[in-house]
Amino acid sequence: MKARIQAPLATIEVVGTADPTLSWDEVWGLIQRFFDEEREDVEELIKHHGFVALFRAADDRRLVGLTALDVYPTEFEGRKVAVIFTSHSMLDEAFRGQNLMQRLGWRTFLRTRLRFPFHAIYWFYDSFSSNGYLLLPRNFRDFWPRRDAPTPAWEQGLMNHLAVQMYREAWQPSLGIVRRTGHKRLRAETARPQAEYDRDPDLAFYARANPGHAEGDMLVCLCPLTLVNLVTLGVRARQRARRLREAAAGGDR
Repeated sequence: MKARIQAPLATIEVVGTADPTLSWDEVWGLIQRFFDEEREDVEELIKHHGFVALFRAADDRRLVGLTALDVYPTEFEGRKVAVIFTSHSMLDEAFRGQNLMQRLGWRTFLRTRLRFPFHAIYWFYDSFSSNGYLLLPRNFRDFWPRRDAPTPAWEQGLMNHLAVQMYREAWQPSLGIVRRTGHKRLRAETARPQAEYDRDPDLAFYARANPGHAEGDMLVCLCPLTLVNLVTLGVRARQRARRLREAAAGGDR
């Protein structure tokens, strides 16, 4: 799955977590800017996954973001499912809103579809940051959990099936969260101001659904990568890119 994705502001490199060229010092230097976490624990968690996507600035190749990811098949209630799992996602604020995560997601979907042509594909991930959760309402039509509708029974069952496999006893199905380990916390300086939660209904929902996110509790999320969701993703990415071009043109006047 090793790959390189070019974008205007950054290059995305997908490498195996066992790749000897992967610099864990560099990875750790980025992570500790976002999270209060013990290095030994975070390295063990990321190495548990098959790959890590490294976001590098186009000008000087400094590391500005990363995502740990895995792709694997499973079966639930007679349906074959391919799972794209992500964790430890982070991106410097200056590089957000540039469709970088979306580019990675699209490329990962295409590779997964080629590998599993007849499986339903779901994106499954955990988030203890509001930025991670907002990827869903900002990019897709169908996803769970959400503020305006309950999770359907089959999808709730799939979520539980995947979470039990991934998190074992830390998974709290009645709450939809993974309990904190005590080894990972969001740094206070990276948290959003309370006023933003008050203004944004999706942020307010996330705060209600995962009230312990600042201490390390994680909300488990599920998104079907169906045709309608992929079209929605493409449309919203184009709208975002157009707004960026218009803003840049306005700044040049």
